[in-house]
Amino acid sequence: MQSSLLKKRKFLIIFILAVFFTFIGFYIVTNNESFYKRNIARIVSISEKSINGTDSNGNTEKVINQNITAVIMNGSHKGEKINLQNSISYSKVNDLNLKLKDEIFVSINVNKNNKIISSKILDFKRDKYLFYIVVIFLALIIIVGGLKGFRSLISLAVNTAIFFIVIELFLNNFSLPFIFIISILMFIPLSMFIVCGLNKKTLSSTIAAIISTVITMLIAIIIININGSKGVHFEELEFLTHPPEKIFYIELLIGTLGGIMDIAISISAPITEIYIKNPDIEKKSLIKSGMEIGKDIMGTMSNTLIFAYMSGSIPTILLLLRNKLPIYNIFGEYLSLEIMRALTGSIGIVLSIPISIFITVILLKNEEIK
Repeated sequence: MQSSLLKKRKFLIIFILAVFFTFIGFYIVTNNESFYKRNIARIVSISEKSINGTDSNGNTEKVINQNITAVIMNGSHKGEKINLQNSISYSKVNDLNLKLKDEIFVSINVNKNNKIISSKILDFKRDKYLFYIVVIFLALIIIVGGLKGFRSLISLAVNTAIFFIVIELFLNNFSLPFIFIISILMFIPLSMFIVCGLNKKTLSSTIAAIISTVITMLIAIIIININGSKGVHFEELEFLTHPPEKIFYIELLIGTLGGIMDIAISISAPITEIYIKNPDIEKKSLIKSGMEIGKDIMGTMSNTLIFAYMSGSIPTILLLLRNKLPIYNIFGEYLSLEIMRALTGSIGIVLSIPISIFITVILLKNEEIK
């Protein structure tokens, strides 16, 4: 009873703090123009006129021309009004559909007397809307997950910091094996222990995730090297000033880590709960239960990885299909990296199921949970 009351009190404190920081965050993002070096303007009036325009291919489409009056919100010309032009085509590929009170980034040209002679729209100011999405995400995590949800947010913040550390190591020319070791030993234990605490379930899932990730990455590296990188089109990464193979391997590692950690804890947690309810259960029964759980998770997680990687390529696929490129060329040449990432992650998921089961069962049956 006392423990339950304490949990409710902690949750209430976290909720009050969350609401408090939400209001502070909302105030900051709606009044943060002075933090930007680029000029920001708020739209105060819009007049629109529709015409029929022609694109580069000779196709006719409806175009809306906007005459905009906006007020500059920061910089030495703060408070001054400017006139802007904006066009919205039917396709809206590179267009901004602007409304009253929208905030936009603008460039201004001045004369010798520092008077504005012309101005141009650069981009939409999106930080306010991104803040709304982040608040909804944080609220749902805390409401659904409670204290564990709060710990998940801490884990997310820590992992984000580790991610940037890994990028810095790569930019400073540290060896690939060293980056792999640091990533695995930092990402997995910290994520698991922050969210789930110090217990057998966390220990078994951490060991399983580390072993599964190492095996998966070794398989991917060996196969790619044996085939001489045939079928893997690294040209997509040639715009970078670093070896594309190294960047691709780091992408594989980061993408694979998430899926494997999810599977490891998803297997370890229910097996631990089964054992707690029935400590006398036989190893065979525990392994069989774990395998049934794993089979159900395996398909959905593999689909999740494939859809996650492919979804980012939908604009490319549509563009190539529109240009009459055969589907097998699209997947073979332009989506080879996404396919490799998805397949490598799926291999990691399949491997992590039996590894997680056996490590969890060994830890549980050899020593009772305290």
